[in-house]
This record gives sequence, structure tokens and C-alpha cells, in this order.
Amino acid sequence: MGGVLAALEPVQIASILVKAGMYVSVLLAAGSVINLWLLTELDAAASRRLRRLAAWSAIAGIVYSALNIALRAAFFYGGFGGALDPMMLQIVLSSPLGLSVETNVLGLLAIASIVLDRSWTRLVAVLGVVLVAVSFALRGHATGDPRLALSTLFVIHILAASFWIGGFYPLYDMAGRGNEAAARTVKRFGQAALVVVGLLVAAGVVILVILAGNPIAVLTQPWGQFLMLKLAVVALLLGLAGLNKLRLTPALEETGDGNPLQSSIRLEAVAFVLILIVTATFTSTVAPEHVG
Repeated sequence: MGGVLAALEPVQIASILVKAGMYVSVLLAAGSVINLWLLTELDAAASRRLRRLAAWSAIAGIVYSALNIALRAAFFYGGFGGALDPMMLQIVLSSPLGLSVETNVLGLLAIASIVLDRSWTRLVAVLGVVLVAVSFALRGHATGDPRLALSTLFVIHILAASFWIGGFYPLYDMAGRGNEAAARTVKRFGQAALVVVGLLVAAGVVILVILAGNPIAVLTQPWGQFLMLKLAVVALLLGLAGLNKLRLTPALEETGDGNPLQSSIRLEAVAFVLILIVTATFTSTVAPEHVG
């Protein structure tokens, strides 16, 4: 793993940073919409802030998606000059990545409409969430065999991850108030998380088994070592989530003090971003399209 990182070229480093930014912004945009629909206890001010977060995250996601296309063209060209080369850009746009990004951008535009807060915008934004999730099933590992199974698992994985990262801001916002509505919001999220996080982990495990074939043999490969690092951070994240549900949420209900829960949410957010950076790194460098 260390050798892979030491051998990174400037275009690859830029691609990793852009892809990580895209992951964060796109999942945050989709997750904000999911939680806006789920957390009915949010008051008008909290809902308004969450709609704005969804819209700004969607805009950032569109920018990162465009940069991702340009940097893939630069990678094919062998230097940053390829980012503006019409032929290289056409090749990328005609590839599965191009179709994925186009679908992703369309979904993000739909999500951004939620900032208008009209009767129709929530439905349009939900459709945007579906398009964003489907876009991840149109490229990379999801296009391998068995195609239908992998595509379905990736959609589930993306929706579940979006739900999780999209919950950080509204939970942090409400926990700071320490009132009954805050306690109900956190409790409702925790109940949904039992199912959604279970789906996230299960889908991830099945994807790993399909792609890797023999998970033990994976550990000898650089991409397997990246994967183990990711799983270690996921374990930390699950531990924090368990702490929130079993101790900090009941403490919020009893005392009205949301500071410990807010501190835990900040750590969760950092861990989640770290997971996405690791994912961006190994999918940009050593992850195979299909192993096994």
C-alpha cells in the first residue's frame, strides 16, 4: 500500500482529491433529501437549513463531477493537458463513466430544486436521489458480472451511505437545542439506522465476496490492504453509532444536554470523510474491476 501511494503521479493525486470531494458532496446532497423526508420532527428553521445544504451540496457535486471527467481525460492523455483536449473528453463522455456522470448531474439538478420549497420539489428531489444512486451502478465494479446483482447492491449501498452522512447535520443541529423535538429526532434516526446501516454493511459484504472471490487472498494485494483500512474505520464508525444510540441519545432525553452527542457526531463525520478518501484512493489506483 505504501508503494502505491509513493508512486502516485500528479494527475492521480488530483483525481483522488476530486473523487473524494465528489463522493462527499453527492452523498451529502442525496442524504439531506432522504433525512428531510424521514425526520418529520424538524422545525421550519432546521428544514430550511437542510434544504439549503442539499442544494449547495448538489451544486458542489456537479462541479466535482465535471472535474472528474476532465481529469479522466487527462489520465488517458498522460498529463493535465488532456483535461481540455476535445478528443480525450469525447472518449470519456462516450464511456460508462460519461453516462454515469450525466445521470449523476441530472439527479443533482433535481435535488437542488428542493431549495425552492414548493409542493412539487420534494418529489423531484426524491427522483434525483434515485438517479444519483443509479449513476453509481453504471460504472466501475457495478458493470461486472453478475450485472443485475452488483448494480442492485451498489444502489442499496449508495442509498444507505447517503442516509448516514446526510443525517449528521440535522442531528447535530437538533441535538444542540436539547428539547423534546431534538430527542425525538435523534431517536427516530437511530431506529431507521438499525435497518439502513444493516443494509449498508450487508450490501458491502456481498459486493466484496462477489468481487474478491476469496476474501483471505485479498489481504495479500495492495487493494485488499486499502480495503482493510476502510473496514477498520467503518468499525470505528459503527462503534460511535452504537455509543450514540445506547448511551448518548438516552442521556439527551434525560438531561437535555446535547453536547456529548454533538461531539460524537463530529467524530462520525470525520470518520465518514476518511472512509470516502480511502475509497477514492483505492478505486483510483489499485482496485480491480473484477477479481476471483
